[in-house]
Amino acid sequence: MTTELVLVRHGHAVRVKGDYVHAPLTELGRKQAELTGLRFCSEDFEFEGFYCSPLLRTKETSAIIGSKTQKIPNIQNGIQELEGFEVPLLVASEFLAHFGWFGGYLYENAGKPLHWPIIGRVSQVISELVKKHAGGRVAVVTHSGVISSVLAWYFPNKRRRWWTYTVDNCSLTRLWIDGTHAEIIVVNDTYHLSDALTTKQPPAATVEVAKKVEVQAEEIVAPKSDKAKNAMLK
Repeated sequence: MTTELVLVRHGHAVRVKGDYVHAPLTELGRKQAELTGLRFCSEDFEFEGFYCSPLLRTKETSAIIGSKTQKIPNIQNGIQELEGFEVPLLVASEFLAHFGWFGGYLYENAGKPLHWPIIGRVSQVISELVKKHAGGRVAVVTHSGVISSVLAWYFPNKRRRWWTYTVDNCSLTRLWIDGTHAEIIVVNDTYHLSDALTTKQPPAATVEVAKKVEVQAEEIVAPKSDKAKNAMLK
């Protein structure tokens, strides 16, 4: 039974004294959220489930969307951004994965709940929500790192690409889910936003660290391949 999963990144937010955990939406973020809600109404998006993470910026975004769609968002733990204590575990896991460890585990558990920093807890929640709303459509207002986690989890053959990717504020990422199989409908859809209202805000500091680790791991492996290619050209 196929379920549509709609992932919405929160609107543009502003840090409070450097704190992104309790960051509220800016005026721009509220406008983005309003236009997202209006798009759902104009395209007759009917949600069987509507959820948001417990952080302020997602709660505000979902509340604005809900005011347009006449839906009350349910606060869902487990789909918030990468937490500080997860960073060292993620760093170690990603480096080991780059050198061939855990590769089989990630492929075998694509679309299934797994044990992995941030991706693991997100997989648990998303699996439950998709199962709960099987055959319908479920919308989740969340964070860029969580959206990257979902894509990396369902598509392990492109997990590095998706994990380092950052979607725009109030963009839509939509998937068809059938059991453990996923098919991408669209990633980072901002059709409802003008160029002036489209922003790609950096994620939380913990997520930025994790993304940099992924890039650094690539750079460790890549030079070996480049040297081999250069040697063949000489």
